[in-house]
Amino acid sequence: MHSHANLITNQHFFEQYAEAILITSANRKAIYVNAAFTELTGYSIKELSAEMHGLFGKAVNQKTKYFESDLACKNETLIHVKISSSKIVFSDQSEGRVYTLRENSEEAKLKEAQTELANLNKEFKRSNEELEQFAYVASHDLQEPLRTISGYIQLIQKQIQRGNTEGINDFMGFAVEGVSRAQALISDLLQFSRVSRKGNPFAETDLSEVLNIAITHLSVKIKELEATVTFEKLPRVRGDSSQLTRLFQNLIDNAMKFRAQGRKPEVKVYVKEQEEMYLFAVADNGIGIENKFYNRIFAIFQRLHTRTEYEGTGIGLAVCKKIVERHGGEIWVESEPGVGSTFYFTIKKQLI
Repeated sequence: MHSHANLITNQHFFEQYAEAILITSANRKAIYVNAAFTELTGYSIKELSAEMHGLFGKAVNQKTKYFESDLACKNETLIHVKISSSKIVFSDQSEGRVYTLRENSEEAKLKEAQTELANLNKEFKRSNEELEQFAYVASHDLQEPLRTISGYIQLIQKQIQRGNTEGINDFMGFAVEGVSRAQALISDLLQFSRVSRKGNPFAETDLSEVLNIAITHLSVKIKELEATVTFEKLPRVRGDSSQLTRLFQNLIDNAMKFRAQGRKPEVKVYVKEQEEMYLFAVADNGIGIENKFYNRIFAIFQRLHTRTEYEGTGIGLAVCKKIVERHGGEIWVESEPGVGSTFYFTIKKQLI
């Protein structure tokens, strides 16, 4: 490499850069190329031709952000590239230029289109699954309280026609209860649909603060049940703090709701660092779940117990799943009936 390259103070940064980089001195002599440049063009620093030097000179004179041109690689193939140019100051205070190359060939465009299509297909499949769930809710879950309301109103009507008011107050109470149940289902359904549509923009978020807020929201219930919630220091991630608060709140609330008889609820939250993700766990000492129900519990309004046993509509874990997926992760459960459950979920490590 040319001795001028010693003036570049951050060569390691450029070497790690994913895009092709060429650096020239003040007199436009090439003094450095990174590995990505050699991989793209086949040329090392010593093999750059005068024609290529001229090409980069043209890029400097362009008024647009990018200069587009065909570029002959060492193996004689022709690629279409976008070249951007900016000044660089060396350690001796002299100036040079940094050129960034982005391939814009048909093959690159095809790869980009294929990736985009795969992402669209994945999103389309997810949307179809949600539509199927919504259709099931409309045809089944919402119909049940409506049938209850209709049935008791008919009984009230018959009693009035007979001139008999016996039982009317009870029938009215059951009808009102059905209305309340339908309202709760609709409210939770709207809440579920808003996870993607009404979410806040992602920002750097301290999950220790998020978890503390979730615990504060549950403080009355924690005190009433004499529950304990312990956790270690959690990392900072890029996400929607409001939804992540809801995620932890739902999982901890769930752990306390399905507590084992004769045992005070104990909830532990911890994290393990992986290569690209953080793996979080919310563990409890509750009633546990049979493995045949592992997937079912994350679907909308899918309950394993009757409303008289445990309150709620069965939306909590479905909301958790949707929040985790919006943050690029996955959620699952491992459990032993009678011993307890651990809900695991992942979130990407990247920050802003």
